[in-house]
Amino acid sequence: MSAMTPWSIGLDRTVGDADRDADGYVTAEVLGRWLTEAVDAYLAQCHELHRQVAQTEGYTLARRLSRQPRASMLGRPAEVLVTASATEIRSSEFTITVRVRPFGGDEDLPINVTCRVSIEDSATGEPMELSSAVRDEIVAIERAAEYIS
Repeated sequence: MSAMTPWSIGLDRTVGDADRDADGYVTAEVLGRWLTEAVDAYLAQCHELHRQVAQTEGYTLARRLSRQPRASMLGRPAEVLVTASATEIRSSEFTITVRVRPFGGDEDLPINVTCRVSIEDSATGEPMELSSAVRDEIVAIERAAEYIS
């Protein structure tokens, strides 16, 4: 039995010849681009997060993507659905999970990657506590999630 989950970001991508290696598998570079696009799209919704960064001198938005799996795990799909949602919220960071689900190929199992997001002191790397406005906005984004994967 498989449960489908709502995601706040959904990006449909057709896999073309330029996205494949000589054996027909999606390349690592293309997978990396899709992961980055999904995180970027998620963060584009986070206006309060960007406001907090802009109002705090000496701090920057930090993104730490977990280890990228082998792109060949996607098989040779005709298209993929790349989804993203916040799956954990802590006082000083939140985690975005990105799922890449292949369609029309020889594999049908998705791959998942996480990205930790925080606001960090540019000099020390120490994270700043996320404001309640940031946390509330992330919860609201997730409640409005509409893409199923």
